[in-house]
Amino acid sequence: MLLHVANLLLLGCYLVRDILLLRVAAVIASGCFIAYFLLLDVPNREAAAWNVVYVVVNAVQIALLVRERMRGKLTPADAALRERVFPWTPAHKFAILVRHATRMRVVPGDPALVERGHAVTSLWLVESGEFEVIVDGRLVATCIPDDFVGEMAFVDRAAASATVRACTPSTLMVWDAQRLHELLADEPEIQRGFHAALGTNMSQKLRRKASQDRTGPV
Repeated sequence: MLLHVANLLLLGCYLVRDILLLRVAAVIASGCFIAYFLLLDVPNREAAAWNVVYVVVNAVQIALLVRERMRGKLTPADAALRERVFPWTPAHKFAILVRHATRMRVVPGDPALVERGHAVTSLWLVESGEFEVIVDGRLVATCIPDDFVGEMAFVDRAAASATVRACTPSTLMVWDAQRLHELLADEPEIQRGFHAALGTNMSQKLRRKASQDRTGPV
């Protein structure tokens, strides 16, 4: 019976997507294996000992995961931002993303966030205010709260295709582009959620631009 329970738990490990639940199931499965091997008519102490090692390794990883998730508590403002922009990213993973960012405030007349044709070394997320997007001296779009700025240059690592300046007092969340690329490479779960957020925002911008084109000049 214990052998079947242990193997069913291991099978369950292949079905869950949450790494914490996976490790908890693995610990319980190893505990069942330990009991099974020790209760045999001729106890298999070597197999039981290996499962003790598995329990210890997984227990340490569980402790690290729990500590990470305890640190992942968000402020009400950050929790609301995650719900709006990063709903695909678990809260404890979004907390890591927040820790890699800084906040900045800009006003009209400050240097442009992005200059067309120049390298882009940061990625911005507008939290409040508005920004004008200019190409060849012509206003082509406006960035509003929850919009990314510099996302195309961030994705393809190319020079900026437009100039972006604040047209109202504004606040932004800012990531260093290189550090963010490294974080996303190390954290596939964050990467999936971040790229989903970028793709959704690009789609929203295209829809707004199409609507503006139908109703008149930008």
